[in-house]
Amino acid sequence: MWPQLSSLTSSRLIVHQISRRFYHPVKGIFGNTQPYRLNIDEWSQNQQIDNGLPLSYSMVKQAFQKRGHLLCQLDPLSLANLTDVDPITDSNNNDFHQFTQKLSPILGVNLEKFLDSEPVASSVDKKEFIHHLFNMYCRNIGFEFDHVLSFDEKTWFAKQIEREHENPLPFDNTELVAKDLLITEALDHFLARKFQSVKRYGCEGAETMIIFIDELLRLLQQNDQSENGDFMNELIIGMPHRGRLNLLVNKLQYPAKALFHKLSGRDEFDFQYNNRKSSTMVIGDVLSHLYTQIEFEKNLVATLLPNPSHLEVVAPMVCGYSRGQMMHKRIGPYSWNTDDVSKFSNILPLQIHGDASFTGQGIIMETLALANVEHYMTNGSIHLVVNNQVGYTTPGRMYQSRSSLYCTDPLKMINAPIIHVNGDHPDLVARAARLAYNYRQKFRKDVAINLVCYRRWGHNELDDPTFTNPKMYEKIHSRKSIPRSYAEKIEMSQEKITAIIDEYNQMLNDSLTNVNEYKPPSVPVIISNAKSLWKDVQWPSSDHITRWDTSVPEALLKHIGRVSTQSPNDWNLHKTLKKVFDDRSARFNSGKNLDWSLAETLAFGSLLYQGYDVRISGQDVGRGTFSQRHCMIVDQSTNDVHVPLNDLANEHQDYLPWKNDNIGQLEVCNSILSEEAVMAYEYGLSLTTSNVLAIWEAQFGDFFNGAQTIIDTLVSSGEGKWLLQSSLTLLLPNGYDGAGPEHTSARLERFLQISNSSETEIDSDNVNWSIIYPTTPAQYFHSLRRQMIRPYRKPLVVMGPKMLLRHPRCQSNIEDLSMERSHFAPVLDDPVHYMPTHCFQIDPIDMKNTVSNVKSIIFCSGKHYYTLEKQRQHLFGDDQSKLSSIAIVRIEELCPFPAAELVAILKRYPNAKNLIWSQEEHRNMGAWTFIRPRFQNILHQTKLQYVGRGHLEAPAVGLASVHRKEIDTILTQTFDLCQLSAK
Repeated sequence: MWPQLSSLTSSRLIVHQISRRFYHPVKGIFGNTQPYRLNIDEWSQNQQIDNGLPLSYSMVKQAFQKRGHLLCQLDPLSLANLTDVDPITDSNNNDFHQFTQKLSPILGVNLEKFLDSEPVASSVDKKEFIHHLFNMYCRNIGFEFDHVLSFDEKTWFAKQIEREHENPLPFDNTELVAKDLLITEALDHFLARKFQSVKRYGCEGAETMIIFIDELLRLLQQNDQSENGDFMNELIIGMPHRGRLNLLVNKLQYPAKALFHKLSGRDEFDFQYNNRKSSTMVIGDVLSHLYTQIEFEKNLVATLLPNPSHLEVVAPMVCGYSRGQMMHKRIGPYSWNTDDVSKFSNILPLQIHGDASFTGQGIIMETLALANVEHYMTNGSIHLVVNNQVGYTTPGRMYQSRSSLYCTDPLKMINAPIIHVNGDHPDLVARAARLAYNYRQKFRKDVAINLVCYRRWGHNELDDPTFTNPKMYEKIHSRKSIPRSYAEKIEMSQEKITAIIDEYNQMLNDSLTNVNEYKPPSVPVIISNAKSLWKDVQWPSSDHITRWDTSVPEALLKHIGRVSTQSPNDWNLHKTLKKVFDDRSARFNSGKNLDWSLAETLAFGSLLYQGYDVRISGQDVGRGTFSQRHCMIVDQSTNDVHVPLNDLANEHQDYLPWKNDNIGQLEVCNSILSEEAVMAYEYGLSLTTSNVLAIWEAQFGDFFNGAQTIIDTLVSSGEGKWLLQSSLTLLLPNGYDGAGPEHTSARLERFLQISNSSETEIDSDNVNWSIIYPTTPAQYFHSLRRQMIRPYRKPLVVMGPKMLLRHPRCQSNIEDLSMERSHFAPVLDDPVHYMPTHCFQIDPIDMKNTVSNVKSIIFCSGKHYYTLEKQRQHLFGDDQSKLSSIAIVRIEELCPFPAAELVAILKRYPNAKNLIWSQEEHRNMGAWTFIRPRFQNILHQTKLQYVGRGHLEAPAVGLASVHRKEIDTILTQTFDLCQLSAK
């Protein structure tokens, strides 16, 4: 099946239409903005936080500002406070010197000496001064901001603390706050009664996290603009299991019926693929991973992203999703307006963490390391750490579950201020939310809240926590709940409390009673929303594999080639790169001998021309690990950077027969040295819109396993679990070239193992992802374009080349890319026996010519083909009969398994009884265990023979002599089997 493309920019393509404007980002780099710079100010007499205070007073005040948090009573259970200073008893002690003696060693200042010193004219009373500071910095909310290097930020933070303390902003309606807390508790109690065996991961003990989020929602919906002049209208939330159901139902308007429908074991979506004898339903996910999107009345959209059970994986997802929204809307670092380049968007990422995971999971450090890196900045996240002081069963204290004093200490590495607050105090939690929001809005940086609370039950409600934390739970079970305590504090009557709970329970009971009337949506609201960037996307075929015309007219390809090798006037190009560009220009002009990087350039450029954005991310992607790409160039005199392909929008195009005013942009993102967080970031970005090709490239394919969690829980399974499509493309340099165990293999077998390709039935487009091992630049070109030309999105895993990047035989001509109806071929036949009009492609529908003299077919994938082909020529180059008795067939796409093409191959060679699978990997690796059962069960070929390396625990040996011997053995065995069959 072919798409009906009436022109290059067919209406069938999903193109984000934006009016054409010339793009002038910082230093000419798409997606780059002036990153946050550490502002290390020189201290001067005019830059005192305590301007006007005598020096001795100033020193005391700064001591409270720096270390007052150590004196705070943050633990609602009073089990883990850092000092024995009682803020009520001690501060009211008649012996004030006894009080100050307790404070002095903690604050690091001699308060007794301060009290005994001579009074200063016009100064405030010293005792009152100390009392004032103690009440401001040492009660139930504490602040850490001394580590922040910017003096302006510290000054602003201190003034905000003082302003809130002097003029605290009360709740507009304390009864509404009490109601929020009471229904939060009521939902947990209702679920406990009606679904006793369900792990709901309730909010009890941490109910004020809902108050925090409610305050953020209120701030985001305010009509008046904040200090920075920007109006925030998107909240992107990533959170773990704790309290998720409460947030969904009570704040994000998730229908209670939908929750009960899921709790009763039914699907959250009414969607299925009818491709097989037994319909394959969406596999779904567990209760604690539910997600939603809601549009509030006052110009606010809140999105709660799905998450896996692997804690903190969602953190970089949130950042990537937020960045993708910026890219699509052309705001913040993507702004077309030069005046707005330094300003960020109206999108707020909210990362909710657990205390144990925040300090324990390495992905957190990787995500924080991205916070201020160009092309990954999101304008700062608000981090809410729900610190229930226990990780499953391990006490959440220093020396037991972490090595730092606070669970929020990792944030100090990025100069983020931290607010510690006792979760028993809703008013202080709301105050912390306001301070965090205003700081983030003003300074565009991360900020954190350490919400110290507790967990009323075990890790889940079926777990007994008293085995390991008896004293903690003795205290918990003897205290009133936070909602009840707050209701009493504001003197809400028992009748009103009962009425609130009864009314809420009635709503829940009605929803549960009528749950069978609930009809789940066919697709997630993120897709079905009228404003969704996915609403026009289709779903893949469920009964066949479709081929898509991915050709591009030759004139446009040559235009792209010319633009890609141009540098700005007066650009001091590296002398070696000048030679490279001259060589590329010659190849583009002739249309001959296009290598891998040139095909990639043309694929990128053609997608940009059709209105798609391309983002390539990873370590060293601008130059390429093997110095092959050079899609960004650096001026050797100024260090300025330029991306030539982004000049497509500015180049005069009168000689082209097509016009496009909606040209996309290429974002080149050299990442930090991380795999896990960066891949999760790109996955999150790819969920934002169908209009961006998101690519993550490994430095070497072997290093993907640093992100194995992301591959397992997001990339391979995200669509099946959540019905969210992704175009994320993984480029994994792969191949045996003697580089040793960790620079050889991208572990093809692992990707095949976690595909849902069937061993017994013919695959369709509806596999969870595509896995290819291409052998020509043209194939690579078509595979990249196919990612966006198809009306649906699937992840793509590319076993990419290393040696083939410059291999003289691994080249394509421009007609392989431009010929009408040309496309990616899942199988390439042997050019010795079959030379089609395009790229060695076979057409299983039109297989007219058979070759009778072929007795052996060697099936292979990837670079190994060139080794086999060279050996065949070496052995039989002078013996035409032997040469023509062997066919070498490349399986370019392993998933979905190309059964139709392989059946056509077997029909083409009717006398070939000797079928061999030859691979360079070890027997327990590579594609062998994937290929063999499909040959047996689908192609009914039971005698496929294996040739390759033996079993090994590592992908490759480290000894060059052994490596060479293994290659010789594979080649000898492969062709010995061929000659055996010829006798």
